Formats: sequence, structure tokens, C-alpha cells
Amino acid sequence: MKSLRSAIWFALVAAVVAAAMVACARAEMDVPSRAIAFQVANHSASLTRADVSEYDEQTSFGAYSWYKGESEADNIDFMTNEKVSFVDGVWRTTEASYYWPKGGSLDFICYSPYFAENGPAVAENSITWNSWSVTENPTVDLMYATKAPHMTAPTTTYYYKGVPTLFHHALAKVGFKLRLAYDEVEAAAGDKTRWEVDIHSMKISNIYGSGSLTLALNEDGQNWDKPTSNAWTTSGEPAEIALDCSQLPTLKTTDVYEIGTPKFVLPQSLGTDQRVVMVVTIRTYRDIGDGYNLFLTEDHVSIAGELSSSAITSWGINQNITYTFILAPSYAQSTGTDLDGDGIIDQEPTVVYFDPAVNDWENVELTASIQL
Repeated sequence: MKSLRSAIWFALVAAVVAAAMVACARAEMDVPSRAIAFQVANHSASLTRADVSEYDEQTSFGAYSWYKGESEADNIDFMTNEKVSFVDGVWRTTEASYYWPKGGSLDFICYSPYFAENGPAVAENSITWNSWSVTENPTVDLMYATKAPHMTAPTTTYYYKGVPTLFHHALAKVGFKLRLAYDEVEAAAGDKTRWEVDIHSMKISNIYGSGSLTLALNEDGQNWDKPTSNAWTTSGEPAEIALDCSQLPTLKTTDVYEIGTPKFVLPQSLGTDQRVVMVVTIRTYRDIGDGYNLFLTEDHVSIAGELSSSAITSWGINQNITYTFILAPSYAQSTGTDLDGDGIIDQEPTVVYFDPAVNDWENVELTASIQL
């Protein structure tokens, strides 16, 4: 089945798409004007209002703050892991109220979602997640906010007055799609071949599910320097992640189908060990003038392909990646062109040709005495 293992190839359709922004309050603050409120946003690629989208109003986040006085001796820890929630149209601390000081300034660092215990270690110049397990927390969207330094009063950066809290995703997000490279071909002689494919199972293998990340504050005093690899430091043993194929129909056309729902994954480097493995049944039908008839069934064949490519060598922090797996139901070769304009080089089945040759005679010379 070597040819079958070569029958699948992959294309990275959408890489790095950032999440969406966060809106803050729906109404003007009805708390005292000196009470500290937050204006919350998820970050995509820039800092403009058009590139941010709404933060989940049902999700609380954690806030740290430091007071800076006229001298270093006046400095104090102002907020330490305070829970911030959306209450009465504003984002504010829920366990206690805080008010803007008359003098000095405040620095703020926030993370999401809120953890009363075992959350990230937050200091004035760093944020660290130690031994975080995506495997054990598959639906948790870890985020960190751009630092808001030197705050002396609420500002209106996005929508409402408050501490600008622009969140970035600390994990990566990966989604998967699948389609056939082709479903039917007609030969020059007029005979036709078509294929149907059932997907029995699909998984991605050798994926790390736990690791650690430390972000250091940039020289600008607001943004965070990510690791040069844009990935976490992995720990533990890699494992398999099963993908939900239960809703996939029998593939009979080149329509694109989503495989389950996108997943949060630990940002990590990709190599030859990270692979997608699927078990499929391929049915080949031939029409030589009397209609299509089942010709060949390749039952429960295992095929695999690498998740890394020249286009993507890692799952990076704050990246939303979508793979589209292109399954060639027979041994295929590249056409070198993209006729359908989908950004993927087309494939076509390889016709079975022959390479005839005749082994030369083995000449044997004998001197024999034959008795008659």
C-alpha cells in the first residue's frame, strides 16, 4: 500500500488568524467617576478599534496593579490577582472596590480567565504559566493583556472609559478540513473512473499537551516579548488527539468538509513526528460503456502525512491555523498548476503504464556425446 500512503497531501489554507476583540461596557459607568473600571478587548494584529472584538462577558479575568509614587519608597502593590467581572454594564473588581489615587500613577497587568489559585505568576515585568496542561483543560483560552502603565485616570481607548485591557491569546488554535483532490476522471478513450471514500477515523499524533511559558516585558514598557520560537517549552510525553469524523459523509465530490471543531493546542514546533493519521475505505468504480460498476475496494487502509511543511513549521502563540487535507483517492502526481484557483496545486491520478523488456537469452554451449 505504499502508493496509498503517498495518496494524501496537505495544504495550509489559513495560518495565523487572531481572535477577536472585546468590548467593554455596554453603558456609561454608574459607579463613582474615580472608581477603577476596565475596558476589555481581544487583540488581533494591531491596536486600532477596528481590529478588536468582544470579550466574553461571562468570563472573569485577573488583574494586578502597582502604585507608583513620587519616590520609590511610596510604591506599593495596589491589586494582587483581583477578580474582574462584567457587572451592571462595566468591567470592575468584584471582591472589593478600588479608586483612582489623587496622585502618583498605576500600572496594570491582566490575564484571562481568572484563577483564584494556580493561575499564572505575574510580576511587573513578566508573566509565567508553569506546567499548564491543554490536555486537562481543552476548552480554556489562556490570554494575557498588554500592560497599561502610568495610568492616572480612566481613558477611552476603544469604547468606554477605563483601564485599556487588550488581550492576546497565549495558546494556538488549530482547525481541520478535508476534501478529495478529484472524484472522477475520463480517459481519452472515453472510459471513466470515479471514487468514493469513507473516513473511519482520524487523529494527529505526537502532540505535546503540556508545557510552560514566560513572557518578558518589552523595552517599550507595554508589550511582551515572546520566545524566539513563538512556542511554549513543552513537557511530558507527546500523545494522540482524536478528531471527530462522525459527521463526515461519504466523500463523493470535491466539496470541503470541516472535521469537528477547532481545538486549543499548546504552541510547539512541528517536525516529522507530528502527523495526521486516518483510516479510510476507498471504492473505485469504472465505466467502460455500460455504466459505473464497482471495480476495487481498498478496505480500512491507514494513510498518514506530516503536519509540518515549508509553509508551517510550528503552531505559534496567538495563531489560529486551519489545515485543509487534500485526499487523492489513487496514486497521484502534481499537475504543476492551480486551475480551480483555490491556492492549491492540483493533483491528478497517475495512469498505469507499462515498461516492457525481454531478458536476453542465456546461451549455453555444450559438447555432448549422445548414444543412439
